[in-house]
Amino acid sequence: MDLLVLENDAKFGVTIDNALDGTAVSRVQDWAELRRVCDGVTKDQIPIVVCSSESDVRKCIEWNPRLTIIFWSQQLPPGTVLLQLMQMGVRDVWLASESASDWIPRLQWLSKLNDTAGEVADDFRRDIETARRIQQGMLPQDGAVLSHYQFSLRVLPSAMLSGDFIDYFAIGTRYLAFFMADVAGHGASSALLTVALKNISWRLQQRYGRPRFRSPGQMLEWINARLVDESIDRHVAMFLGVIDLQTDILHYASAAHFPPSLQVSDSGAVISLEQRGKPLGLFADAVYESAEVALSPGDSVVVFSDGVLEQSQILDLQTREQVLKNQAAGADDIEQLWSQVTANVSGEDDASLLIVKRLS
Repeated sequence: MDLLVLENDAKFGVTIDNALDGTAVSRVQDWAELRRVCDGVTKDQIPIVVCSSESDVRKCIEWNPRLTIIFWSQQLPPGTVLLQLMQMGVRDVWLASESASDWIPRLQWLSKLNDTAGEVADDFRRDIETARRIQQGMLPQDGAVLSHYQFSLRVLPSAMLSGDFIDYFAIGTRYLAFFMADVAGHGASSALLTVALKNISWRLQQRYGRPRFRSPGQMLEWINARLVDESIDRHVAMFLGVIDLQTDILHYASAAHFPPSLQVSDSGAVISLEQRGKPLGLFADAVYESAEVALSPGDSVVVFSDGVLEQSQILDLQTREQVLKNQAAGADDIEQLWSQVTANVSGEDDASLLIVKRLS
């Protein structure tokens, strides 16, 4: 396919078709037909689409940012409109007053640009896929049993890479530590910060085999200092818990993590583990408080990232939190709970779930 013309009123499609003799020109009458045609094109071919309205340009770019867009107009648009079109992603403007001899070399140039972009896109996809596998490999084993606790996790990235990160590990022989981190923003920069978080996990395990921290709050302060020192441009929300295996008491702290984590008893009773604290990576002098709760056999600690709150956009925030509590209390296992909390999410934000269950 050389050129795809979107024309709602058939005013200019014939003109372009006649002018570009020898060039394959396909004309579609509406937006739905354009999508059907583009869906049938191989993924390696980026369509070149001609539009005559700003609304059509916007629809095309929102649907597929990789589309190459030409704007066709009877006359040169005003400067402000032209700038807006270019900012939206238009690659060229064709005027009715121009000769086809002007359009043909520009179309050839765009075609070559498409070919190069396709090659770059393939390399980029391979790199992202490799990065995705590496990032997934940094997550701990799902369903792992450490002492008499089972750890289960699920992560649904909003893109190929996730800004959510979960880890759990033993510290010495007496303690189990776990956390869920939600890096602000999306994309590669947020995902790269999860590598730093994995390194922090390793340092906690290696350097603090016999814990030197008196509380999870102090652990958050140490993590915050590491992130501040690295001058990151992203802040991190985190829920961090430490289980004392001798007493089966969960000590926990929060750095702006939302929604609140939950303690769910074997009978279905639910308690919110709410704790205030500033995000990590922003304030060098941030102080974090700790709290504690006893865990009985059958109890679970359920931790969500805020992406799951998208499941009930029509409800107010307090009601959505109650929905999560009801779902956590009623679910038989992580698969059922995960299915419920992700059934209606839009995918615009990463969604994650961690369940820590005392087995005996």
